[in-house]
Amino acid sequence: MKYSLVVKPSVTAEVSKVYAYREQEKSGGGVRFLEALAACYTDIKANPYRYSIRKGEYRHVMLHKLKYRVVYRIKGDHIYVVQVRHTSRKPSKKFGP
Repeated sequence: MKYSLVVKPSVTAEVSKVYAYREQEKSGGGVRFLEALAACYTDIKANPYRYSIRKGEYRHVMLHKLKYRVVYRIKGDHIYVVQVRHTSRKPSKKFGP
């Protein structure tokens, strides 16, 4: 089955903030984050069931070599990315740790 990825607008806004913060901290840091995120999205689309359910219907995957987690759920042939967050932030009650 071919899956389509749907990224919530709130996730897109958070990704933009993370990019700006990482670029401000170190030149190229934001680009590295976006590259890791794009690779993660590609991986999720290729095999969305690879990652186990953490809470309810939500699955979590870590970005490669970065302390960011992508939370998503699968509905039919759509994968909904509902959160991208740094792992040091307080865990979400809805999506789990």
